[in-house]
Order: sequence, then structure tokens, then C-alpha cells
Amino acid sequence: METKVNLIVGAGYAGLNAYYSLDSAIILSRTSVFKYWTAELRRVIDPSVRGEVKIPFVRVEEVNDLDIGSRTVRTNLGTYVAENLILAPGCIRPNLTQLIQESLKRKEVSLGVEDEKDEYLILQLGFYLKRLGKDVKIAGNFLRFLGTEVENKVLELTTRYGLKSTESPELVLDECKVQEPFQAYTVNQYLEIKGGVYAAGDVVKGWPKLGELAMRSGVYIGERVKGRNRGSFKPIFIFILDTGHGIGLHVRSTKPWGEDNVSLRVSRLRPLMKRFLERYYIWRRGKMGFLINL
Repeated sequence: METKVNLIVGAGYAGLNAYYSLDSAIILSRTSVFKYWTAELRRVIDPSVRGEVKIPFVRVEEVNDLDIGSRTVRTNLGTYVAENLILAPGCIRPNLTQLIQESLKRKEVSLGVEDEKDEYLILQLGFYLKRLGKDVKIAGNFLRFLGTEVENKVLELTTRYGLKSTESPELVLDECKVQEPFQAYTVNQYLEIKGGVYAAGDVVKGWPKLGELAMRSGVYIGERVKGRNRGSFKPIFIFILDTGHGIGLHVRSTKPWGEDNVSLRVSRLRPLMKRFLERYYIWRRGKMGFLINL
């Protein structure tokens, strides 16, 4: 049994950035491979893009049980009692890979989502599929949950580049599911479930399942555990939508959290930024680094 450790469960976007922000921690995950899904989607039109990297310092263990009250985690290989416990196991999209593969087989593709907060994924996939010459239709509200300005700009871009609308999608992206023994956790403004126990990324109840947001939450928790950040966490949805035609839309919005801050930038620089991120996060093994300031 290992005791009095900073213990992180999950080595995805949130967990890795919590680890990098701490001076000392143990990180557990069911896999030691970090997958950067922005790059994985890009592989639809450029198979040479590298979408995953092995993380050597991760302890590959399966969590069988946890007790938040005592901060105890039991795995297939041992038991840990944490001084600070950071839960960042992420969630599972049961059919994302299958949906991508099936889309590539078809000339006509119609895409939808179970959870509207995942629309950014099918929109990006849709633009890439259109770039391959496919007839693409999208069902949904075109990111309306991020504000009407965002919705209108997305509609303008889909119209300009030939993506159509449908009310009956044939391929529907499943909602991202948190796996047992974890759940979606309610947190306070410091991302605490209770004293010394934090939730980050996809397991925070009600949050969009977004890599950039998860990374920021991991950095914040690491800094807070070290005593360097006493303020509350300020969530924001940040995403670059690449049209596949040299133009991209950079969205920043706090609408999902009841605020009205929305920023939109459309330019040729945005797809270049996205290409940089695809390389950067694989090279840095998921570490956000200076990008936290952008």
C-alpha cells in the first residue's frame, strides 16, 4: 500500500496536465498511450499525421474500487491512500472510431450526435469528409449552445463549403460515457468534490467533453494542490474548426456556464494553428505548457 501521495487517476488531457503541474505525483491509467483526437480526426485527410504517443511514466493499472471519503483507490495491482486525489479518468465514446471508419466508406454521409455539446466533433469530421469529395449532411444546432453568433458563423461556413443539413442522420455519435467505478462528479468553484479530492476534465458533471478544457482543469488543479492558485477555476470552451479549405474558425465562449463572453476569429491563420497543435501535443506528450496563456 502506498500512502500520503498525490494520486492522479487517468492519463488523458486532464490527468497528464495535473501530473506535469505537480512536483511529485503518481499517475495511474488503464493505458499508457495518449491519444490526441484533434490529430486523429485530421488523419481522415492526412494519414501521415501522428495521433498518439506512449507515456513512459504512467503506471498501467485498472481501478477496481475507490472510496472518496478516505481517498483510497484499489487497483488490480495494489492499494493507494492519497493525500490529494485527482480523478481524471475521462469518458469513453463507444462508436467514434467506428463512425469515422464507416464515414470513409460512404460517398454520402449524414452525421448527428446524442449530446449537442459534441457537435464540434461531427462538424470537424464533416468538413474533412467534404474535402475528400463526399456529400456531407449534418444534423444539429451548429454549436448554438456556444451562442447565436457562433451558430450563425458556423452556418455561414457550412453553406459556403457545401455541407448540408438533415433532420435524419444515419451515423450518430454516441454520448461520451464515464466508466465505473467513476461517475460524473459535481464540483465546487475549485473543482473539488470534497477536501483533497478533485475532478478534472470529462468527469466534471455538465461539462463539454473537450480536450482543451480538460487540459486547463488539470493544470489548475495541479497548481492549486501546490498552493499556487487560490482563485476559482474559470471554464471556457475553446476550439478551432478547420474548413479544410485554408480557412478556420477560432471559437472562445463561456456560454455553457451561463456567461456571455464570446469571441470569434475567422482567418487563414487558424488552420495553421491547428496543424501546430497536432504536432505540439504529441511532441510534448500532452503537456499544455505555454499554451495555457493563449
